[in-house]
Amino acid sequence: MRAALGPMALAACMSPGPPVPEEPDEASPASDVAEPAPTATPQPDPQPPPIDVSPPPPATSDAPSASPPVRAIAVGEHLSCALIEGGEVRCWGATRLAAIPFTPRPTPIGIADAVSISVGERHACAARADGTVACWGDNRDGQIGDGTTDEATTLTTVPGLTKIVEVAAGGVHTCARDQDGAVFCWGHAGTVGRPRGQAPRRPGRVKMPPAKGLVIGDDITCALFDGAPARCWGFNTTTLLHPHLGPVERAIVAKPIEKATTFALGNRHACATFDDDYVYCAGSDHHGQLGDHHVPNDAVCDPYRGQKVTCRWTERLPPEPPPAPDAPLRPMSYPPPSRIPKEETREYPQRQWFVLAGGVRATALGAADGRSCAITPDRRVTCWGQWYFSTDWAYRRPSVIEGVEDAVAIAVAQEHACALRADQTVLCWGFNRSGELGNGEILDHIQPVAAAPVRW
Repeated sequence: MRAALGPMALAACMSPGPPVPEEPDEASPASDVAEPAPTATPQPDPQPPPIDVSPPPPATSDAPSASPPVRAIAVGEHLSCALIEGGEVRCWGATRLAAIPFTPRPTPIGIADAVSISVGERHACAARADGTVACWGDNRDGQIGDGTTDEATTLTTVPGLTKIVEVAAGGVHTCARDQDGAVFCWGHAGTVGRPRGQAPRRPGRVKMPPAKGLVIGDDITCALFDGAPARCWGFNTTTLLHPHLGPVERAIVAKPIEKATTFALGNRHACATFDDDYVYCAGSDHHGQLGDHHVPNDAVCDPYRGQKVTCRWTERLPPEPPPAPDAPLRPMSYPPPSRIPKEETREYPQRQWFVLAGGVRATALGAADGRSCAITPDRRVTCWGQWYFSTDWAYRRPSVIEGVEDAVAIAVAQEHACALRADQTVLCWGFNRSGELGNGEILDHIQPVAAAPVRW
């Protein structure tokens, strides 16, 4: 899933600035009470313009040959979306909209004034130029924010929100930030950052100083500040807040990333860079998403236990060399002599609960369920973890995604990923069973393919 460019949360940089007044982590009962979202006069939901779902016109010599310029990308389970210059939102894959439940090419969905987009596990949201938020898709935990658990197959305006400039969708929760830095969340009760007694299916304010940005994961959210460490809340499956801490219902400082320059939140793991620009990851390593390049693909790794990760594998012995042509024949024996493999155990190096991810340097990060990706300083993309089309279904060593150059943003989902290039075009790769790669096909691609520029 994770900032508005990612689901499942893309990386965000923390720039220096004036310090934010620190609040004590040990809050009194009164300080745990969240401020409700500001009330607004109910307005009828705006009717979106008709959606053109007709086939594209035949190609002509006057047809545009380049993709429309893209400002931001977001991906989720079987869905990809792009924010086009000018504010139009185009999506492809399983859109879950009644008019276009499925499309294998980028298709306008009826929003022409977006300033921020984000895709969660099975829902998506856009912040609009008038300060409102529109969401659609799955709503089993109230992540649409309309107070119900009914699936939204049309664009649904989230009530009670104004002046919103950023939206972030997690697995089954959603958060939004307004122009004054106030953050509001709704969805699963354990992820909204306020006491469970308050209705989680409608927006409520997270009590903390004004934020400058959001980074979101499957079940955790972090807020960024100028000159102060990030504060996070939600379930602690990433072990980002503390290896032995349960759900966190209020925003607290995340000590392991208080000096991070960039970080991304996935599902049960997180990755970050520090002052040396190397990538470090923490959390579960079931699919190799922590990225130690010394560990073979068939290793079995435990999650953090006692602030360390232990991986075990059987050393593969090299085959015996063939005998020289003039060597005497050796007597046969039965059974043949056994060559017992050696079991190796490796404990990861650490940087506070984080481990070094294969010696990769990064300027931006993306993470999802069982997978991590990074944009390197030379704008290449490298990924590790649960690997598309891998016979072992895990690739523990960071590997360059061939064909992606000049990347400026990366969005990672459970079964596919997309990269935004400097020329404002989009490349996607991975599984494509719902058309989430956007090239007009339903064929999987291990190599990146361009999302089609035409209107479908």
